[in-house]
Amino acid sequence: MAEPWQLQLYRRSLKKKQTVKALLDHLPPVEGRLCLEMGCGTGLTSHFLRERGGTWVSCDFERDHVRSARQLVGSRVVQVSDRRVPFRAGAFDVVAAINFLEHIKDDDTFFAEMVQALKPGGDFLFMAPKGESGRPGFALKRALGFTADQEGFGHARDGYPPARTRALMERHGLVVEGIEDYCRLFTESLEDVLNYAYHRKSMQAKQTQEQDFHGDTAPMSAEALNKVGTAYKVYSAVFPALRAWTMLDTLIPFTSGYMMVAWGKKKAA
Repeated sequence: MAEPWQLQLYRRSLKKKQTVKALLDHLPPVEGRLCLEMGCGTGLTSHFLRERGGTWVSCDFERDHVRSARQLVGSRVVQVSDRRVPFRAGAFDVVAAINFLEHIKDDDTFFAEMVQALKPGGDFLFMAPKGESGRPGFALKRALGFTADQEGFGHARDGYPPARTRALMERHGLVVEGIEDYCRLFTESLEDVLNYAYHRKSMQAKQTQEQDFHGDTAPMSAEALNKVGTAYKVYSAVFPALRAWTMLDTLIPFTSGYMMVAWGKKKAA
């Protein structure tokens, strides 16, 4: 039986591997607990989270993401709106919010609803870009049109620097236990260039010159991956060289990453 396309793509994904590692490294104990994953994407993170145990409900805002996630992990995948979290208060022991909140216009209200769905004493894990301007990686994002002021990636904001992250979590009743970063310059810059290239390729496949960065920057389905099949074969062929490029990050361990993971607990009632 062929490996699911999401996992095939994961084997050739440099930043995604770092994201999954950061997620699992900071995941609280989940065995025997009811857990909510917000921002499941095509189901890749859902796959690894469910391998850890617990009972997971996975949510996303995009119809194609939800369909792909269901194909990979099966049941308990829900499409939600970006305005509310459709679960009762205190329903979950763990909530993991994975790299989506920067897309939500009213992020404060949505964050409050996620915390509301968490039991008092429950664990909260929050992942997002840091969005720190003035850094080389941010300059590249601006040049590619990926920053929020250009509506790049459909972002409502560029991210959550540590101070903003802590303030957001504490304002909504979470006790912050730690904040770390990952994904340094070489990996982040390569990911941005690849996303830009995929976006251009997908737009050409649609035979349009429209440059709308609310559009695709990575495959959301097996069909989408197949449409750029030749380009993906080329990418796979040069993958060892790309991986070597990202290993240059080991030469700058004193610098901070461009992505953030924060974790904490909801205050007891």
